[in-house]
Amino acid sequence: MKSLLKQRKTGPPAARTCGPFALAGLALLCAAVGLRADVTIRYETEFKPAAGLQPLMEQFLKNAQSRASGPAIRMKGNKAYTTSGDSLEIFDFVKQEVTLMNPANKTFATFPVSQLTDTVAAAMPQATPEQQKAGQKALASIQTHADSKVTGRTDTIHGVQAEEREVTISMDMPMPASVQTSGPGMKMIIQIWTAKRDEALRNPAIRELTGYNAWQKYIMNPTAMMDKIAGKMPGIADTMRPLFEEIYKNQSVILRMHMEMYMPMLVNMAKNMGGQGQAPAIDPNAPLMVVNQEVAELSSDPVDPSLFEVPKDYTAAPADGMIRDLLKAQGVGVPAAAK
Repeated sequence: MKSLLKQRKTGPPAARTCGPFALAGLALLCAAVGLRADVTIRYETEFKPAAGLQPLMEQFLKNAQSRASGPAIRMKGNKAYTTSGDSLEIFDFVKQEVTLMNPANKTFATFPVSQLTDTVAAAMPQATPEQQKAGQKALASIQTHADSKVTGRTDTIHGVQAEEREVTISMDMPMPASVQTSGPGMKMIIQIWTAKRDEALRNPAIRELTGYNAWQKYIMNPTAMMDKIAGKMPGIADTMRPLFEEIYKNQSVILRMHMEMYMPMLVNMAKNMGGQGQAPAIDPNAPLMVVNQEVAELSSDPVDPSLFEVPKDYTAAPADGMIRDLLKAQGVGVPAAAK
């Protein structure tokens, strides 16, 4: 038992997580393979709003596309370098540390991974008591339902055999008598394509990324992180938890994701409030927003070791201040929380 605990603390993520997460065949592979593979996985993301919304969302789309066009993970040895929008992180699996970097002002902060959730939550804008009360009242009547199924559809994505799982999230909410609508007030249909489990035995990059995903769930617990962070905005955690649980319950590597968001109640409310001539011409039965994300690069080519070191011209800064700066750059502020 002691040797197993020691392995979890000091071994590479794929080796540490074979037992706890029962990845079929992966334990044997981890024992047989002595060398760690370098990994690069990079995604491209596309946002497609309903045609009637495009003029209203032009600036938002520009910002969203620039921030989401290249989420990436690069791994070498016992470290991972991740990028998403303005955020850069280095994870050290042996030391159990995370280093945040802000290229805008060349600052960095290094602290235990166990403190990441509380640090981010503390930096989130705090709603006032009035906002909390209003938010709780508005969201108390919302009922969220989640359904997940394996569709049986398969595909080959970047040479990797993938299978599809479809997640449907619906939210029922009371509507004003003047709003004529049927069905849920909001619905998201998400098709998630993940690498088949056997691909971890065949593909070195998928093997390492599967271990990284399991490490994230085991050490960082994304669902608990969402609960703490969304707790700053009353009711959001309860509403969105089913979605997070469905996405993160499978440690397989995500290769493609397609999401359609329907909000017929919002379209009908806009028509009633603004009049037929002023409301955007949107079909309430069509998706209000479509988001596509797919792997653009997947390789085991050597990764530059300098990525995993803090540049010499960066200066240390308090972690909470850094996170506030990053949130501010992404437009997360008190007005947004209030809305």
